[in-house]
Amino acid sequence: MKKIYEIIHNFKIDKKFWVYDNLTGEDYDFKRSKPAYYIKTAIEIAKYLNMKTVVEIGSTRLSVTQKCVEYYNSENNSYLSPPCCCDGHGGFFWAEAGFDVYTVDIDINCINGVKWSYTNLNREVPNNLNIVIPKDGIEFLKEFSEKIDVLFLDGWDKGTPMYAEKHLEAYFEAKDKLSDTNLILIDDTDYITNDGGKDALLSPVLLEEGYIPLFNGRQTLFLKYNKNK
Repeated sequence: MKKIYEIIHNFKIDKKFWVYDNLTGEDYDFKRSKPAYYIKTAIEIAKYLNMKTVVEIGSTRLSVTQKCVEYYNSENNSYLSPPCCCDGHGGFFWAEAGFDVYTVDIDINCINGVKWSYTNLNREVPNNLNIVIPKDGIEFLKEFSEKIDVLFLDGWDKGTPMYAEKHLEAYFEAKDKLSDTNLILIDDTDYITNDGGKDALLSPVLLEEGYIPLFNGRQTLFLKYNKNK
């Protein structure tokens, strides 16, 4: 755990939490922190823990470009990024880091976002990226038979019906399939409003079940750690 705490200690970001739910385009583009640094830190922790299998519920909608890769690999300014990087590109970067990734989304248009990412970069879609589109995230988790090391929850857009309930339900469907030591990463958690972010119902449950919060802000990362494994 000492190494993990060192990583978190070095994770310095100017966090911003929102006190209203309906962000403007300017809020999204210039005032809201971007996911890249959160994802990069979660990947560093997952690598240290020798994790392998990542399930991402909620795939990318906008394709990755060379500017996105350069931004991700730089000392990120957490507020200034290429506009498409507001979307996170999580599955792409988890796969680039060598994890076996299952990226799941009910929106068939996300196939283009994923595949065009590799077209833009003149690369083939790697064998370790499994595109499960279109597919409902909860149905996927019900059917999935492998162990999950990292569960990345970024489906059911904030403001859509039952979005917080759906993220909690997804966790309960995945719960028995999570490895003894696992990470749960949740996007859109930077709201301190009555409705809250995507984790509004999930975070309290994870805390009750013994998960350790490692960081929060635009994204929140939880660790369930089995020291015997």
